[in-house]
Amino acid sequence: MNSTVGWVGVGKMGEAMIERLLDADVAVEMWNRTPEKCAALVERGGVVVASPAEAASHEVVFSMMLDDKALLDMSTRADGILAGTAKVWVDCSSVSPGVATEVAEAAAARGVAFVNAPISGNPGSVRSGKLIFAASGDAAAIETARPYFEAIGRAVHSVGDAQQAAVVKICTNAVLSVVLDSLAEVLVLGEKSGVKRGDLLNFINDSAIGSPFTSYKSGALVGLDFTPTFTPDAQRKDLRLALSLAEETGTSMPIVRQTEAEVNRLVESGLGEGKDFAAMLLQVA
Repeated sequence: MNSTVGWVGVGKMGEAMIERLLDADVAVEMWNRTPEKCAALVERGGVVVASPAEAASHEVVFSMMLDDKALLDMSTRADGILAGTAKVWVDCSSVSPGVATEVAEAAAARGVAFVNAPISGNPGSVRSGKLIFAASGDAAAIETARPYFEAIGRAVHSVGDAQQAAVVKICTNAVLSVVLDSLAEVLVLGEKSGVKRGDLLNFINDSAIGSPFTSYKSGALVGLDFTPTFTPDAQRKDLRLALSLAEETGTSMPIVRQTEAEVNRLVESGLGEGKDFAAMLLQVA
Protein backbone atom coordinates (compact mmCIF):
# COMPACT_ATOMS: atom_id res chain seq x y z
CA MET A 1 0.00 0.00 0.00
CA ASN A 2 1.37 3.38 -1.01
CA SER A 3 1.58 5.98 1.73
CA THR A 4 -0.56 8.47 -0.24
CA VAL A 5 -3.94 8.05 -1.92
CA GLY A 6 -6.08 10.47 -3.91
CA TRP A 7 -9.71 11.27 -3.12
CA VAL A 8 -12.38 13.07 -5.16
CA GLY A 9 -15.71 14.05 -3.59
CA VAL A 10 -15.79 14.91 0.10
CA GLY A 11 -19.35 14.76 1.41
CA LYS A 12 -20.38 13.40 4.81
CA MET A 13 -19.50 9.83 3.86
CA GLY A 14 -16.28 10.79 2.13
CA GLU A 15 -15.21 12.83 5.14
CA ALA A 16 -15.70 9.91 7.52
CA MET A 17 -13.87 7.51 5.18
CA ILE A 18 -10.94 9.88 4.78
CA GLU A 19 -10.73 10.22 8.56
CA ARG A 20 -10.24 6.45 8.77
CA LEU A 21 -7.41 6.58 6.21
CA LEU A 22 -5.69 9.45 8.03
CA ASP A 23 -6.01 7.56 11.32
CA ALA A 24 -4.27 4.62 9.60
CA ASP A 25 -1.37 6.95 8.66
CA VAL A 26 -2.35 7.08 4.99
CA ALA A 27 -1.79 10.55 3.51
CA VAL A 28 -4.78 11.78 1.53
CA GLU A 29 -4.77 14.40 -1.23
CA MET A 30 -8.37 15.41 -1.86
CA TRP A 31 -10.46 17.53 -4.17
CA ASN A 32 -14.00 18.76 -3.63
CA ARG A 33 -16.15 21.23 -5.56
CA THR A 34 -16.44 23.25 -2.36
CA PRO A 35 -12.96 23.12 -0.76
CA GLU A 36 -14.16 24.68 2.50
CA LYS A 37 -15.94 21.41 3.32
CA CYS A 38 -12.47 19.86 3.66
CA ALA A 39 -11.41 22.20 6.50
CA ALA A 40 -11.81 19.66 9.30
CA LEU A 41 -9.82 17.07 7.32
CA VAL A 42 -7.04 19.57 6.66
CA GLU A 43 -6.77 20.06 10.41
CA ARG A 44 -6.25 16.31 10.71
CA GLY A 45 -3.50 16.29 8.07
CA GLY A 46 -5.35 15.94 4.78
CA VAL A 47 -4.22 18.02 1.80
CA VAL A 48 -6.55 19.85 -0.59
CA VAL A 49 -5.44 19.89 -4.23
CA ALA A 50 -6.53 22.08 -7.14
CA SER A 51 -8.17 19.52 -9.43
CA PRO A 52 -9.44 15.92 -9.67
CA ALA A 53 -6.48 15.20 -11.96
CA GLU A 54 -4.07 16.27 -9.24
CA ALA A 55 -5.86 14.04 -6.73
CA ALA A 56 -5.39 11.24 -9.28
CA SER A 57 -1.61 11.68 -9.37
CA HIS A 58 -1.12 8.60 -7.17
CA GLU A 59 -1.43 4.90 -7.95
CA VAL A 60 -4.93 4.70 -6.43
CA VAL A 61 -7.65 7.35 -6.43
CA PHE A 62 -11.04 7.03 -4.73
CA SER A 63 -14.20 8.91 -5.66
CA MET A 64 -17.52 9.41 -3.90
CA MET A 65 -19.86 11.20 -6.31
CA LEU A 66 -23.45 12.35 -5.91
CA ASP A 67 -24.99 10.59 -8.91
CA ASP A 68 -24.56 9.30 -12.47
CA LYS A 69 -24.04 12.78 -13.92
CA ALA A 70 -21.29 13.68 -11.44
CA LEU A 71 -19.46 10.40 -12.02
CA LEU A 72 -19.61 10.81 -15.80
CA ASP A 73 -18.25 14.32 -15.42
CA MET A 74 -15.19 12.96 -13.63
CA SER A 75 -14.43 10.70 -16.60
CA THR A 76 -14.85 13.36 -19.29
CA ARG A 77 -13.77 16.75 -17.93
CA ALA A 78 -10.38 18.05 -19.03
CA ASP A 79 -9.02 18.09 -15.47
CA GLY A 80 -10.93 15.01 -14.37
CA ILE A 81 -9.68 11.81 -12.80
CA LEU A 82 -8.67 10.27 -16.13
CA ALA A 83 -6.43 13.26 -16.79
CA GLY A 84 -4.30 12.10 -13.87
CA THR A 85 -1.77 9.29 -13.64
CA ALA A 86 -3.62 6.88 -11.33
CA LYS A 87 -3.56 3.22 -12.31
CA VAL A 88 -6.57 2.21 -10.20
CA TRP A 89 -9.77 4.25 -9.83
CA VAL A 90 -12.03 3.08 -7.01
CA ASP A 91 -15.52 4.56 -7.12
CA CYS A 92 -17.71 4.24 -4.02
CA SER A 93 -20.75 6.12 -5.38
CA SER A 94 -24.28 4.75 -5.70
CA VAL A 95 -24.79 4.86 -9.47
CA SER A 96 -26.47 2.89 -12.22
CA PRO A 97 -24.67 -0.18 -13.62
CA GLY A 98 -24.89 1.39 -17.09
CA VAL A 99 -23.00 4.52 -16.11
CA ALA A 100 -20.50 2.50 -14.08
CA THR A 101 -19.86 0.42 -17.21
CA GLU A 102 -19.46 3.54 -19.36
CA VAL A 103 -16.93 5.02 -16.94
CA ALA A 104 -15.09 1.70 -16.65
CA GLU A 105 -14.73 1.58 -20.44
CA ALA A 106 -13.45 5.15 -20.55
CA ALA A 107 -10.96 4.29 -17.83
CA ALA A 108 -9.79 1.14 -19.63
CA ALA A 109 -9.15 3.20 -22.76
CA ARG A 110 -6.71 5.26 -20.68
CA GLY A 111 -5.06 2.20 -19.15
CA VAL A 112 -6.80 2.71 -15.79
CA ALA A 113 -8.48 -0.16 -13.92
CA PHE A 114 -11.91 0.90 -12.63
CA VAL A 115 -13.12 -0.75 -9.42
CA ASN A 116 -16.81 -0.38 -8.65
CA ALA A 117 -16.94 -0.35 -4.83
CA PRO A 118 -20.16 1.07 -3.34
CA ILE A 119 -20.59 0.91 0.40
CA SER A 120 -23.20 -0.04 2.97
CA GLY A 121 -23.23 2.19 6.02
CA ASN A 122 -23.45 5.76 7.22
CA PRO A 123 -20.90 8.18 8.71
CA GLY A 124 -21.43 6.73 12.18
CA SER A 125 -20.79 3.17 11.03
CA VAL A 126 -17.71 4.34 9.12
CA ARG A 127 -16.22 5.97 12.21
CA SER A 128 -16.92 2.86 14.29
CA GLY A 129 -15.17 0.66 11.71
CA LYS A 130 -18.32 -1.21 10.62
CA LEU A 131 -18.49 -0.12 6.97
CA ILE A 132 -18.57 -2.83 4.30
CA PHE A 133 -17.74 -2.67 0.59
CA ALA A 134 -19.12 -4.55 -2.40
CA ALA A 135 -16.33 -4.61 -4.99
CA SER A 136 -16.31 -5.66 -8.62
CA GLY A 137 -13.91 -5.22 -11.49
CA ASP A 138 -10.37 -6.36 -12.24
CA ALA A 139 -9.27 -8.78 -9.51
CA ALA A 140 -5.71 -7.42 -9.37
CA ALA A 141 -7.02 -3.86 -9.02
CA ILE A 142 -9.29 -4.91 -6.16
CA GLU A 143 -6.27 -6.45 -4.42
CA THR A 144 -4.30 -3.22 -4.95
CA ALA A 145 -7.13 -1.31 -3.25
CA ARG A 146 -7.74 -3.89 -0.51
CA PRO A 147 -5.39 -2.34 2.11
CA TYR A 148 -7.31 0.94 1.79
CA PHE A 149 -10.63 -0.89 2.04
CA GLU A 150 -9.42 -2.60 5.19
CA ALA A 151 -8.23 0.67 6.69
CA ILE A 152 -11.66 2.20 6.12
CA GLY A 153 -14.06 -0.65 6.88
CA ARG A 154 -14.44 -4.17 8.24
CA ALA A 155 -15.16 -6.26 5.13
CA VAL A 156 -14.83 -6.35 1.35
CA HIS A 157 -17.22 -8.55 -0.64
CA SER A 158 -15.93 -9.34 -4.13
CA VAL A 159 -19.06 -9.79 -6.26
CA GLY A 160 -17.87 -9.97 -9.88
CA ASP A 161 -15.46 -8.90 -12.59
CA ALA A 162 -17.54 -6.06 -14.09
CA GLN A 163 -20.08 -3.68 -12.51
CA GLN A 164 -22.01 -6.17 -10.38
CA ALA A 165 -21.24 -4.16 -7.24
CA ALA A 166 -23.53 -1.38 -8.46
CA VAL A 167 -26.34 -3.92 -8.69
CA VAL A 168 -25.59 -5.22 -5.19
CA LYS A 169 -25.81 -1.69 -3.76
CA ILE A 170 -29.05 -0.91 -5.61
CA CYS A 171 -30.65 -4.14 -4.37
CA THR A 172 -29.47 -3.59 -0.80
CA ASN A 173 -30.80 -0.05 -0.65
CA ALA A 174 -34.12 -1.16 -2.11
CA VAL A 175 -34.52 -3.62 0.77
CA LEU A 176 -33.47 -0.90 3.22
CA SER A 177 -36.21 1.39 1.94
CA VAL A 178 -38.89 -1.30 2.01
CA VAL A 179 -37.97 -2.26 5.58
CA LEU A 180 -38.05 1.34 6.81
CA ASP A 181 -41.41 1.98 5.15
CA SER A 182 -42.81 -1.21 6.69
CA LEU A 183 -41.47 -0.28 10.12
CA ALA A 184 -43.10 3.14 9.91
CA GLU A 185 -46.45 1.58 9.02
CA VAL A 186 -46.47 -1.05 11.76
CA LEU A 187 -45.27 1.41 14.40
CA VAL A 188 -48.18 3.72 13.64
CA LEU A 189 -50.54 0.73 13.59
CA GLY A 190 -49.22 -0.41 16.97
CA GLU A 191 -49.40 3.03 18.51
CA LYS A 192 -52.98 3.56 17.34
CA SER A 193 -53.77 0.19 18.92
CA GLY A 194 -52.26 1.07 22.28
CA VAL A 195 -48.70 -0.29 21.91
CA LYS A 196 -45.76 2.05 22.58
CA ARG A 197 -43.29 2.39 19.70
CA GLY A 198 -40.38 1.43 21.95
CA ASP A 199 -42.11 -1.72 23.20
CA LEU A 200 -42.96 -2.87 19.69
CA LEU A 201 -39.43 -2.20 18.44
CA ASN A 202 -37.87 -4.02 21.40
CA PHE A 203 -39.92 -7.08 20.51
CA ILE A 204 -39.17 -6.82 16.77
CA ASN A 205 -35.45 -6.42 17.44
CA ASP A 206 -35.41 -9.54 19.65
CA SER A 207 -37.33 -11.60 17.10
CA ALA A 208 -36.22 -13.47 14.00
CA ILE A 209 -36.90 -10.40 11.85
CA GLY A 210 -34.79 -8.06 13.97
CA SER A 211 -31.58 -6.82 12.36
CA PRO A 212 -28.70 -4.40 12.93
CA PHE A 213 -30.69 -1.91 10.86
CA THR A 214 -33.92 -2.15 12.87
CA SER A 215 -31.92 -1.88 16.09
CA TYR A 216 -29.92 1.07 14.83
CA LYS A 217 -33.04 2.95 13.69
CA SER A 218 -34.97 2.31 16.90
CA GLY A 219 -33.61 5.38 18.68
CA ALA A 220 -34.66 7.68 15.83
CA LEU A 221 -38.09 6.12 15.46
CA VAL A 222 -38.85 6.21 19.19
CA GLY A 223 -37.24 9.58 19.96
CA LEU A 224 -38.30 11.23 16.67
CA ASP A 225 -34.70 12.19 16.02
CA PHE A 226 -34.54 12.75 12.28
CA THR A 227 -30.96 14.00 12.09
CA PRO A 228 -30.09 12.92 8.52
CA THR A 229 -27.88 9.91 7.87
CA PHE A 230 -29.66 8.91 4.63
CA THR A 231 -32.01 11.49 3.16
CA PRO A 232 -35.37 10.87 1.44
CA ASP A 233 -33.90 12.38 -1.74
CA ALA A 234 -31.05 9.85 -1.74
CA GLN A 235 -33.47 7.06 -0.94
CA ARG A 236 -35.70 8.04 -3.87
CA LYS A 237 -32.70 8.17 -6.20
CA ASP A 238 -31.65 4.63 -5.28
CA LEU A 239 -35.19 3.27 -5.54
CA ARG A 240 -35.46 4.76 -9.01
CA LEU A 241 -32.17 3.13 -9.98
CA ALA A 242 -33.66 -0.20 -8.85
CA LEU A 243 -36.84 0.36 -10.85
CA SER A 244 -34.86 1.40 -13.93
CA LEU A 245 -32.82 -1.79 -13.67
CA ALA A 246 -36.06 -3.74 -13.22
CA GLU A 247 -37.37 -2.30 -16.49
CA GLU A 248 -34.14 -3.22 -18.28
CA THR A 249 -34.23 -6.81 -17.01
CA GLY A 250 -37.97 -7.42 -17.13
CA THR A 251 -38.19 -7.90 -13.37
CA SER A 252 -41.48 -7.33 -11.54
CA MET A 253 -40.99 -5.25 -8.37
CA PRO A 254 -44.43 -4.14 -7.16
CA ILE A 255 -43.36 -3.70 -3.53
CA VAL A 256 -40.33 -1.58 -4.44
CA ARG A 257 -42.50 0.42 -6.85
CA GLN A 258 -45.03 1.19 -4.12
CA THR A 259 -42.23 2.11 -1.72
CA GLU A 260 -40.82 4.54 -4.29
CA ALA A 261 -44.26 6.15 -4.57
CA GLU A 262 -44.37 6.65 -0.80
CA VAL A 263 -40.83 8.04 -0.69
CA ASN A 264 -41.62 10.34 -3.60
CA ARG A 265 -44.64 11.63 -1.67
CA LEU A 266 -42.39 12.27 1.34
CA VAL A 267 -39.97 14.27 -0.81
CA GLU A 268 -42.58 16.21 -2.78
CA SER A 269 -44.59 17.16 0.31
CA GLY A 270 -41.52 18.74 1.91
CA LEU A 271 -42.14 16.74 5.08
CA GLY A 272 -38.81 14.99 4.71
CA GLU A 273 -36.75 18.08 3.84
CA GLY A 274 -33.59 18.30 5.95
CA LYS A 275 -34.51 15.06 7.71
CA ASP A 276 -33.45 11.43 7.73
CA PHE A 277 -35.54 8.99 5.69
CA ALA A 278 -36.94 7.75 9.01
CA ALA A 279 -39.24 10.78 8.64
CA MET A 280 -41.42 8.31 6.74
CA LEU A 281 -42.91 7.73 10.21
CA LEU A 282 -44.32 11.27 10.17
CA GLN A 283 -45.91 10.72 6.79
CA VAL A 284 -47.58 7.48 7.83
CA ALA A 285 -48.80 9.10 11.06
